[in-house]
Amino acid sequence: MRRSLWGWTLELRRVGDSVPAILLALVLAAPPAAAQDSGGATLGDRLQERLDAFRQGLQSRRGGVLGLMGYNMIPDGSANAIQLNRASASGGEQGDQTLTLSQFGFGFTVSESFPLWLEIYAGYARYDPRAVFGTGEAARASPLRWNNFATTIGVGYDIKLVENLWLRPIVNLAAGYAAGDATLFGQFINLRTDRDIALLTDRHINVAGIGGALMLAYYDYRPERDIDVELRYTQLQLQTVGDTPEGVQGRSTPQTLGLWARYRWPTGREMFGRPIRWVLDGSATGYLGDQREAIGFDWAVKVGGGIEFDTGRLEFGAAGINLQRVRLVARYLFADNNITGYSIGLGMSF
Repeated sequence: MRRSLWGWTLELRRVGDSVPAILLALVLAAPPAAAQDSGGATLGDRLQERLDAFRQGLQSRRGGVLGLMGYNMIPDGSANAIQLNRASASGGEQGDQTLTLSQFGFGFTVSESFPLWLEIYAGYARYDPRAVFGTGEAARASPLRWNNFATTIGVGYDIKLVENLWLRPIVNLAAGYAAGDATLFGQFINLRTDRDIALLTDRHINVAGIGGALMLAYYDYRPERDIDVELRYTQLQLQTVGDTPEGVQGRSTPQTLGLWARYRWPTGREMFGRPIRWVLDGSATGYLGDQREAIGFDWAVKVGGGIEFDTGRLEFGAAGINLQRVRLVARYLFADNNITGYSIGLGMSF
């Protein structure tokens, strides 16, 4: 198999607004006739107005939640977790400018005799909607964090062009779910108490999509060094589905063109009776679709390095699938609009 990639972030982030008090007020709120202000508006009415304003804010920037979901759904060869500080590109907007993006997954060719390519990736994003989507006072009035959950599967076929060079067409299917902290809390209350707080649980977005990719891959493995290079174009067609509220329904077309490369060579030392290797890798990605408006940059470059060691002799695994190599790689990201980030990723080859 090819690889499975995991990651963690090390960057410190600013602490944003807290929502537990608001959530508790929603759960314990009295009936409409009991909790009124001097103007006759109930607490529920005021919260409804605030959430409606936030819903409009989700569409104030082209791409919106669907654009950000597209970033999570498109497979990335250098999959990891990263936090981006968007303050320099925010134009002075209020809110926590930290955008957390993470993805992990793997892809592999079944065998040389049956060159079917399979891949699966899962992505997550957490963000302050005031900073990511909103403009104006209405958007800044909503102190809720949102979370995106996404998964993408792909099936392709390796076509050998010449020695070490393959063409790989891939068909992808994707699905995602986006919800605020308040919605997730409301669903938890519903699960534990059978009390449906529609004001909270109705605020979510379901996304489904289909698309494909075309990859040109070069793999050259020798005792003195290994070279992996992948050039990939991916496009997905996404749309909201199911019980997504009408006000945030829509479509999006995320597209990326990315180049990923890795170079490995022995360090001269051994672990578990196998050589330890140095690893250098990097990627450059151009965001050509709606997701570039949501993430705030048109291109990004990741560069990094680390070590890799073999575990094949230990035979970790099951069902005929054994862990062969483990990599620990630190990466630095830079993009246009002075956006930077860094991460540590753990990679495993089977």
